[in-house]
Amino acid sequence: MTLSATTSIPSRIWSALPILVLLAAGGALLTALAPAAWLVLLADGPLALAALVSAWGWGSWPAIWLGLHRRPMTQLVCIAVALGLGVLAVGVLVLGVAGWLSGAAAWGLTVAGWALGCLGLCRSAAGGGAVRPVRPELGCPGPDPASSTAAGGACVTGRRVMPILAGIGVRLVLAWPLTVLLFGASLPPGILWTAEAHGYDVLEYHLQVPREYFDLRRITFLPHNAYASFPQQMEVLYLLLMHLVGSPLAAAIPAQLLHAGCAVLTVVALAAWTPAGWPRRFVAAVAGSVPWLAYLGCLAYVELGMLFFAAVAAGLIVDQLAPHPKASAAGGSTSIPAGWRTGLAAGLCAGLAAGCKYTGAVLVGATLATAWLCTMPGSVAARLRPIACFIAGAGLAMSPWLIRNAAFTGNPVYPFAYEWFGGSAWSREQAAQWSDDHSLPDQSDSGGGSSTTAGRRLLLRLRLTGRELLGSCMLGPGLVILALMGFLRRTDRVAVALLLWAALIVAAWAAFTHMPGRFAVPIVVPLSLLAGRAVDPRLRRSWTVLVACVALGGALGGNAVLAKLLHAENAWWSRFGTPLRALVGATERIPDELPLNRMLSPDARVWLVGEARVFYLRPRVHYTVVYSRDPWLEYARQAGPEQCVAWLRTRNVSHVVFCWAEIDRLRRTSGFHPLVTREWVGSLAAAGLRPVPFPRGLADADLGVYEVQPE
Repeated sequence: MTLSATTSIPSRIWSALPILVLLAAGGALLTALAPAAWLVLLADGPLALAALVSAWGWGSWPAIWLGLHRRPMTQLVCIAVALGLGVLAVGVLVLGVAGWLSGAAAWGLTVAGWALGCLGLCRSAAGGGAVRPVRPELGCPGPDPASSTAAGGACVTGRRVMPILAGIGVRLVLAWPLTVLLFGASLPPGILWTAEAHGYDVLEYHLQVPREYFDLRRITFLPHNAYASFPQQMEVLYLLLMHLVGSPLAAAIPAQLLHAGCAVLTVVALAAWTPAGWPRRFVAAVAGSVPWLAYLGCLAYVELGMLFFAAVAAGLIVDQLAPHPKASAAGGSTSIPAGWRTGLAAGLCAGLAAGCKYTGAVLVGATLATAWLCTMPGSVAARLRPIACFIAGAGLAMSPWLIRNAAFTGNPVYPFAYEWFGGSAWSREQAAQWSDDHSLPDQSDSGGGSSTTAGRRLLLRLRLTGRELLGSCMLGPGLVILALMGFLRRTDRVAVALLLWAALIVAAWAAFTHMPGRFAVPIVVPLSLLAGRAVDPRLRRSWTVLVACVALGGALGGNAVLAKLLHAENAWWSRFGTPLRALVGATERIPDELPLNRMLSPDARVWLVGEARVFYLRPRVHYTVVYSRDPWLEYARQAGPEQCVAWLRTRNVSHVVFCWAEIDRLRRTSGFHPLVTREWVGSLAAAGLRPVPFPRGLADADLGVYEVQPE
């Protein structure tokens, strides 16, 4: 194409070209990895998209009622989706607790969201829609250096070709993270990642608990799984998908795609609250290339939902701290008066983040409120009013989970704070065991040890298959460096608030958790927003080149980390003759390979000891996570072998399974019931448990399978 020919191309096409190139590059990479992934995405992607569109419809009206509709379209969509996901989750919770949740109810809830969205669009078309104020410093519509048009605004001139081509280059660094995100989400749960014990938490509770609710046709207290009492902002959305499709297994990949969608929405939200033009593109590239997003986003986890809510909450508060345009024009720096509606909306989003994970209450809610309070202009009384609205919104958004726990267990934050609230099926010993297992080793308890551990886990290394791979930086020092550069370039209230929030996140993460790296993922939000302030085409070229080099190096480093991780996973599975590409979309096939499913009838009633990853098991299984108490084992403390077997008979248990490999692992790490030994099981076999032989050619996987004999 000649330079003169570009003048005849409409600017809208040019502005869309970088996104089209990104999608084309990502599509080519995905096709090279696994062409079958396209079939999975086309089959399961619409279900996750249907839930997100329904959330947008449900949230569009609260956004209007809160006076947030006078915003740029991208911000408005992010706010509506965030609030709508909360409304949708509460709807599922209420229907589930009442026992009214079914396929018809799930579709009714979803379609109602679509209808509300359509009504909102009709309202906008009738003249009640969003009015976009011109506030470029907040990321609102304004002149975009890379897409400015010639006189008349219809076409892109030749001198604008290079910035557009540079914009394409910025977008291309996201092609590989997007590919890993979609490819990983198209794999069955339990495949990725080795460092996450191949989705242990997913198979134990993120998907297993919704599956139990699905089978029971109601949401109720599950005393055998303490994790079921955690806030379930994301898990009930997975339950909604299960009812939409009519099967827990069929909803597994759509659930992963929904979580992946939260990763994309996080990047969109961060870009939406960044000034238009190069800063916005820069933030999208920097945030999107953080390895944590693709790594966690492809699993049916909750962290990326929390991150999306945190990004929207932060954007709303940044709006309040940014200088008012009139004050800036007059040479002042007065911020917009903090309105109660915006404070309430930000609090609602922070509360939704806490509804995804208990740690969100501190790492998002408390730390963000503190940073806002410290940097807000005005008197103490003027500051406390919006903070009170923020706290009220956060409490309102998290209250459904607190009320549920209080009703089910008597403890609103079950299983925590047992010494204050107590709690059903819990004890001081269990609380102490939980605390011990979620504390740092003794050598890390000191200030210096904690700092070293925090730095290693947050910035430097990722433990993988028993080795620490240097350079496997899941957050990356590049993002931290860019955030500091953004802070130094323009130190105002926004910059101070974001830096203070980031520091408080690290402090709270080190003080209140055992410092797993993924728990600190909310720090991506303030660091990315700070990094966006480092770039400005009006600055000296040497500074721009330096920022670009750091950003490119960090993005390429993050891409290399993802490539290394994916290669290691593929090598691990290839040892068993099944490379990752052969497992795409194989959720329905995995149960056929499990020894217990092949040995036992789906009608069997199984008492499982040790193992808690039961999502794929077909028989009716009673399991117990390591922190809950197994009622049979508690009874066995003071009962003989014959009485133990009789106890099983009275509960119509047909089989007992001891997972020795898992029992031995838990005994080394978390502690396990001391009664359970091979000698004790031998005495049970003499009292009425008959060993079930493994079929020829089927490895025993260190399992003890026994049939309960009739009297």
